[in-house]
Order: sequence, then C-alpha cells, then structure tokens
Amino acid sequence: MQVSQQQLESAEKIITVYGQLLATMEPSFYGLPLSKLPFTITEIKDSIYCILNVLEDDNKEIKDSLTNAYVFLGQFVPDDEILTVHQALGVLKNATQAPSDATDIEQAGFITSKIKLRMENNLEEIQMFLSAKTSFKN
Repeated sequence: MQVSQQQLESAEKIITVYGQLLATMEPSFYGLPLSKLPFTITEIKDSIYCILNVLEDDNKEIKDSLTNAYVFLGQFVPDDEILTVHQALGVLKNATQAPSDATDIEQAGFITSKIKLRMENNLEEIQMFLSAKTSFKN
C-alpha cells in the first residue's frame, strides 16, 4: 500500500493526540469512556496501519508501542456501559447491601467480557497485519 505524505502527516497527528490521551489514562478492564477518544476507533486504527506501513522493521520500540495502542482501543466502550459497570461494582463492593436487581451485575459481566474479547481481537488483527507486512517484503 502506497502512503502519501498527506496521509502520513494526518496519521501522525491522530496518533500523537491519541498517544497524549493514553498517557493520561490508566488501563481498565472495566472500560474507558468512548467519548474521551479524540477520533473514531476506525480513524485511529487506520492511522496506526498507515504509520506501521512505512515504519522500518528495526523500529521495534515504536512498533510495539503502536501495537499496544491498537490493542488498548478495545477498552473504549460507550459511556453508558461504563456507568453500568461502575454501578454494578458499587453494589458488589457494598457487601451489606443485597442487590435489588442483578441485571446491572449481569450486564457488567457481559461488558467486561466484551472488552476482553475486543482486546484479543485487536491483538489478532494487528499481528495479522504485521505478519502480512513482513511476508510481503520477503
């Protein structure tokens, strides 16, 4: 895939802003609010692909950082799902209070499972991309 200078500059800007956001956030398997992302998940993924496409193979540190940033995107979920998870955690932490409705707890379990699955899928996607890039060069 040929990358234009304009595409590369745009990708670098997107990744710089996304990287600045990541530097301020703690990873959470309970999810991070999608509203915090400065760009769509697709725009960020495409930007990571663009940069990896032109990156030399000896830039392992940058490649690893971009791979981690790609996987990390799986933690961003709609804000209402974050609220559901936090409500369920509150109920679970207050052991003296019997849950009035187990729906939030069950829903929170589905949300956290979805986050784990999305992170695994993102890892597989980026590994396939990197593998194909390496195979294409040989």
